Amino acid sequence: MGCAATTVKISSIILNLIMAIFAICAIIWISFNPDYIQEQLAIIVYIACSLIVFFAFLGCFAAVRESMCLMATCAVFLLLLAIVQIVFTSNDISEGGMRNGFSIVNDAWESNSMDEIQIEHECCGKTSANDYVVLSKPIPISCYVDQDYTKVSNLFTEGCSSKLQTYYEDEWWHCSVISWILIAFELIAFLLAVFLVINFRNTQRRMRF
Repeated sequence: MGCAATTVKISSIILNLIMAIFAICAIIWISFNPDYIQEQLAIIVYIACSLIVFFAFLGCFAAVRESMCLMATCAVFLLLLAIVQIVFTSNDISEGGMRNGFSIVNDAWESNSMDEIQIEHECCGKTSANDYVVLSKPIPISCYVDQDYTKVSNLFTEGCSSKLQTYYEDEWWHCSVISWILIAFELIAFLLAVFLVINFRNTQRRMRF
């Protein structure tokens, strides 16, 4: 194996390891942020990232063993996965996986279960604390910093609908960035895998003569 092929082989191993680490981090990140993404999409992400980890390590093994068959399998999978991710990440359909902050707040408002949202996101009412005043309802202590209602300055002034929606949009943007990073790694790993498959095949041919 020439110097260039050896360099590509080492680069492929390193890239696959980095890709596996990114996928594992994505799984952990979504596990700790389950609220902003729909359960069905979360399951798809878990499966996709798990497959990335599996084929990344398989790619490392194939590179070390110089297995043309395993490397070709990894190359095909990485290309298919990258295409699927590009479609879901760039298409408006993927936005359906983001939870709607407005509907969540509306449901909580109708069921009188705003306290958890107001404490966690430091907001009050749907649009503001005035929502309670208009309905002649007392402003709940969950609308105050540390639930200290003795000071007017402790009152959260921002409504929960816009704040929760902004939170979900920010988190979804982070998810999209991670997805594009993984896509870039997958495409580069695919190109390196194709190079190694060709190199392994040529090496096997030379060994026959």
